[in-house]
Amino acid sequence: MESFKFVFLIRNPVAAIPSLYRCFIPPLSAQTGDTMLDPTELGYRELRILFDYLRDKNGVVPLVIDADDLLADPEALLRPLCDDLKIPYSSSMLEWPAPEDRAFALSLFEKFAGYHEDALNSKSFIPKGNGKKHAGPQPKEKLNDIWKSRYGSEGMRIIRSAVDACRDDYEYLRPFRMRFS
Repeated sequence: MESFKFVFLIRNPVAAIPSLYRCFIPPLSAQTGDTMLDPTELGYRELRILFDYLRDKNGVVPLVIDADDLLADPEALLRPLCDDLKIPYSSSMLEWPAPEDRAFALSLFEKFAGYHEDALNSKSFIPKGNGKKHAGPQPKEKLNDIWKSRYGSEGMRIIRSAVDACRDDYEYLRPFRMRFS
């Protein structure tokens, strides 16, 4: 295992879980076949455990990339990542317009139909918030109101419970993320 480089992609559960929740309700639930969001199956805790295991076993901190940072400035993160991994950086990594690229990705994610539609339908990195960096935390009440307006009271409750269950593990990993200036 010492010859491997591990790279973890993390995403704030405040953004990830509402996005994922869409896959558990109509119309996407018809595609995914899933109807229950279980926070214990989201992988935040497992990622933290694996991170600690690799760090403690190898004495090397695995590379961590936060999705917000990646979307804010993909090139600024991919260049040093490529350097660290000893692979050549190319600006072609920032977009994938060719139909064969999409066909290849679709074949890989076929069994996860519905979950990755936004990514599969994209042709490049799409900055969130007009390319601004992570805006910081929003008040819990404001997020609850947003989720309630989109998904109803029960949806808001499910999302809030899942976000709360995953937040500590995300916040634990976030300080280890690659940073750019």
